[in-house]
Amino acid sequence: MNMHTLLKLFSGISIVQQTLEMHTKTIYLSLLGICMHFALQAQDFHYSQFYHAPLNLNPALTGIFRGDVRVAGIYRSQWSSVPVDYMTFSLSADKQFVRRTAKTGFFSGGLAFNYDHAGYSKLYLINVGLSGSYTKRFTQTFFGTVGAQVGVGQRAFKAGDLTFDRQFDDTRGTYDPNLSNGEDFSNTSNIYVDFSAGLNLRLQSLRDDALVDRLEKRSKLDVGLGFFHLNKPDQSFLEGDKAPLSMRLSPYLLGVVQLGKSDFDLVANATAQFQNPYREYLGMLGIRYHLSRDLGNQVALQLGGAYRFNDDFGDAFVPGIELSYNAWEAAFTYDINVSDFNVATRQRGGPEVSVRWYLRKVRALPYRYICPLI
Repeated sequence: MNMHTLLKLFSGISIVQQTLEMHTKTIYLSLLGICMHFALQAQDFHYSQFYHAPLNLNPALTGIFRGDVRVAGIYRSQWSSVPVDYMTFSLSADKQFVRRTAKTGFFSGGLAFNYDHAGYSKLYLINVGLSGSYTKRFTQTFFGTVGAQVGVGQRAFKAGDLTFDRQFDDTRGTYDPNLSNGEDFSNTSNIYVDFSAGLNLRLQSLRDDALVDRLEKRSKLDVGLGFFHLNKPDQSFLEGDKAPLSMRLSPYLLGVVQLGKSDFDLVANATAQFQNPYREYLGMLGIRYHLSRDLGNQVALQLGGAYRFNDDFGDAFVPGIELSYNAWEAAFTYDINVSDFNVATRQRGGPEVSVRWYLRKVRALPYRYICPLI
């Protein structure tokens, strides 16, 4: 398989149409060049709401939440207005194993499922990862967590909808699907094992271990670093060829600042993704207002925006809204593309939706020790 064909698999653009007029050919070649720029750099999928996909951000965020069980789902659709659309979906669940006698730390475990596909080739990724972590409580307000994840992934593509330059008849100036494409697609799937690890530090407001959370002290800060693809798994579809997936580093900062004794919080999240040669930076800022903090009717509304940039500085502006009701949280964001690719997308990057649910068990009165996190 030559390099020209590989680029077409990743971009998913057919460069041969049944009628190839000169101006149409010029447009598609321009799109191909832009998409090649993204395809050659980007390797892992990403979310604008990275802070709502914790197990994809760092295995050490497993179990870092208030409660016993957390279930989270997130869906992203990108570039649907052009032939190289992307669709990404993730579902995760993690649980704390807090023992009454273990007052200085606890273990957590989690399971994550990821699916991603792109383009005419339906180049897709399926990944299932099992994560575990241990959280050490150093003081009432400071926690440290180490985590690890082992996953099994599959990359594959479908060649049925692809077209190739060898199927273009120069004599008639038309595309003929009956002509041989000259390619060998004997292997269209690759299954591999993947290892990741990470470290997270949590600083939070002082609070007692109350049976219920009255949202009186809400300030917290998480700082961490995730290490993904430590074993650099092979992504090649060719026998005897190697295409190792580069290790990805994901430093981040996740913060909530309670504004005095009011019902307002300042929310700030930032991350950077480094995966040779790809770099991405994303910062988010928002205001959260707690409409009600009454037990059984805790409601909060958050408005904010994020900006994603890379070495070319501008990529997308991401406005968003988030609603919380007791144990449920839902968020919606929309990417407004500001990069050079907006010539094709007309600034329509795509929507992203996330939903989270938390289970908080009610303990019997003698069992007073509950999760110390907020």
